[in-house]
Amino acid sequence: WGSKRTGPDLARVGSRYSNAWHVQHLMEPRNVVPESIMPSYSFLATTELKAEDMAEHLKTQALLGVPYTDEMIENAVADLKAQADPEADQSGVEARYPKAKLGDFDGDPKKLTEMDALVSYLQMLGTLVDFESYDAEANYR
Repeated sequence: WGSKRTGPDLARVGSRYSNAWHVQHLMEPRNVVPESIMPSYSFLATTELKAEDMAEHLKTQALLGVPYTDEMIENAVADLKAQADPEADQSGVEARYPKAKLGDFDGDPKKLTEMDALVSYLQMLGTLVDFESYDAEANYR
């Protein structure tokens, strides 16, 4: 059953739906997709994000081929916090991640939650690939 997929392919979901849609879908899926069997993930809005080791996660992904730069890795924690705080200086985030969705998604700008992180992640899916210049054969593993 591990190969059965239920729900949409999320590979290119980034920017297709609004931030509010994603939050509502995670809070109560059937409010936006009545036939959904997805459970509620409302706890994400109150679960504080543990971001201290984010640079280590990016380093590991870079070893696996994800094109994170040294600058992205060095600024990982600060970028993550600035991305969800409308009061923060977000110029560095915008320079490193020009397609990133910035904002407070959980409704509490004083707290960085798993909801903030997941909505940001969902909004980036499929947006960093230049499909015009992508060579599938050259990137086959």
